[in-house]
Amino acid sequence: MDTSYSRACNKRICCTYIFTFLLLVLFFYHLMWNNRKSIIGLARLQEDVNCISQALKVDCSTMKLDSCPSESGTCDPTMDLKGSISCESTELNDCVETVVKRKISSLMDDVYSIKKRIEQSACKESVENAAEANKQKMAPLRINYASEELGARIISALAKPIADSNLLMMLLGLEFSTNPPINMLRPSLMPGSCFGFRGSQAAITLHLAKTIYVEQISLTHIPKEMTPSECVDNAPKDFEVYGVTPKKNKELLGKWRFKNDPNERTENYIINNNCPFRSLLFEFLSNHGGNSTCIYRVEVFGRATGVI
Repeated sequence: MDTSYSRACNKRICCTYIFTFLLLVLFFYHLMWNNRKSIIGLARLQEDVNCISQALKVDCSTMKLDSCPSESGTCDPTMDLKGSISCESTELNDCVETVVKRKISSLMDDVYSIKKRIEQSACKESVENAAEANKQKMAPLRINYASEELGARIISALAKPIADSNLLMMLLGLEFSTNPPINMLRPSLMPGSCFGFRGSQAAITLHLAKTIYVEQISLTHIPKEMTPSECVDNAPKDFEVYGVTPKKNKELLGKWRFKNDPNERTENYIINNNCPFRSLLFEFLSNHGGNSTCIYRVEVFGRATGVI
């Protein structure tokens, strides 16, 4: 028992000695590293002082030769510039002032040019920001009156559902439960979040959020990169839009073709009509070759009439 206890004590003592030795090594290494950094800094400072002294000697010697010619009226080129020419205190001050002015002058030129560049870039940036702000301020606010969030809704949808349906589902209105027509009025463009129907023909009547003078209709389809099959043949192609009056009369607003351009997934169609409408009828007549058709997003813009 005593032997094991003494061994444990000896181990602790050895560990203490080793730990203390390591601490001392680290401490001396730290001192030597700091001393080395100080020596390097002093060496660099000495080099800078030598360079400045050489420059001062050359400038002083030049001033002395220019202002103090020899007795013969000319300067002796064999004169030792390091030892035979000495500068008095006033001349040394002049030399220092000359060198300092020369260095500061070049530095001030650089600072001035940098300042000019910064001012020009800041001015250009402020002008661009002001132009962008004015552009955004001048852009008219567009309200999508076919948005479900504003109160638009689907009145009727005549189409063949993609999934098989029965009489009970038709009576309950669940034949389009997988891809309901209301998806046309929602902002989501996730794959599958569309109004899907079998074939290429459908007639959808939607109730706008407000009675408006219809000025523009937009149709959006997702790009092929977002589809699992990388195919957008189910995009609509030819379609017609009618304005529906309160007496259920239809007035043609336009016939268009969705080009399905890969670089332009949202296409806009301008409408010139002076009659306000609250309901619109979309008749899709064909698609781009798919067995089914998907309508992702329909937007309707115009001027409100004040009639709710």
